[in-house]
Amino acid sequence: MDFKAKENLINKLFQECLDIQTKKGQDYAGTIDALSNFKRNAEQLGLTKYQVWAIYFNKHIDAIMMSIKRYPSQPQVESEPLAERIRDAINYLALLLCLLEEEYKNEK
Repeated sequence: MDFKAKENLINKLFQECLDIQTKKGQDYAGTIDALSNFKRNAEQLGLTKYQVWAIYFNKHIDAIMMSIKRYPSQPQVESEPLAERIRDAINYLALLLCLLEEEYKNEK
């Protein structure tokens, strides 16, 4: 893959990630606090919002790693395209950044 093709693919990937965040965000969090899903589940389960985030994130990483283990020459996931898991993992990393940023701003 040349550099231009890589750049185009990554730009497309990030746009797709933004689209997913827009479509799924309110399903999980509602309309007021974009991070409420983590906070609500943390309270219900006696965990921190970061621990809840880690569980959700790890689900996607685990699926990616299992696909590489099961199909080392051509990784795939049975339930959905592997690219969807990659997009979800990227989105969860962005959500962690949002959780950290919110905490940082609240400390000021």
